[in-house]
Amino acid sequence: MPGLSELFDAYSLRARVYPGLLTVLPITVIMVVLWPQSPAQALWPVAVSVGGMFFLTNWVRDRGLKLEKRLVQQWDGLPTTRRLRWADGATDPDFERRRTQLEKLVGIPLPSAADEDGERSDAIYLSAVRGLRIWVRQRADAFPLVQQENAAYGFRRNLLALKPIGIALCVLGLIVDGVWAVAVDATASVGILGLVHGALLVSWITVVCGEWVRDQGERYADQLFDALLSPTGADAA
Repeated sequence: MPGLSELFDAYSLRARVYPGLLTVLPITVIMVVLWPQSPAQALWPVAVSVGGMFFLTNWVRDRGLKLEKRLVQQWDGLPTTRRLRWADGATDPDFERRRTQLEKLVGIPLPSAADEDGERSDAIYLSAVRGLRIWVRQRADAFPLVQQENAAYGFRRNLLALKPIGIALCVLGLIVDGVWAVAVDATASVGILGLVHGALLVSWITVVCGEWVRDQGERYADQLFDALLSPTGADAA
């Protein structure tokens, strides 16, 4: 049976598979600790072999993309878009150089300060950034940090999209822990499970949020445009 690293590329593994697995972790640990001989554990290789993991990654991606549309409205644009707007670049010393390099690289003239008009301009910026992302992806070995920050952004975005499910499964796990301790056997293992489920629930509530995703989006935007302004990007432009 092939491992996950053999079935998915690095981005899909970090940004899609891991969020999905973390979300169902409360149920997984229950099966491992409370039902070590459960027939359900035999379903793992079957799920992988019949495409269950591919379904999971596509479902996680779709939820993440739907959430991103709402986040973009809250943020007033993606971080990469805002780094190209005249209205947002007044205090950025790399602003005009970044725009000039990007125009040369993708062959798309960007709106001037007088022509910048909201949605139409943002659509041009999105198209230009898409061209930059393709250029960087084709040179992944030269810009490993861009790939890492992009995967980290995808991981956070998708995890936020799964937050309601993650919280619900943690609460379910705590209920199972309590029922098991009262009705079956209040062992140390059940106590450890309760701590695990409690820690996961606190993490979902306090860590996974829109600002957490936005911070990573800012870091990704920085790395992406650093690649553009690097000697490699300057030579290409």
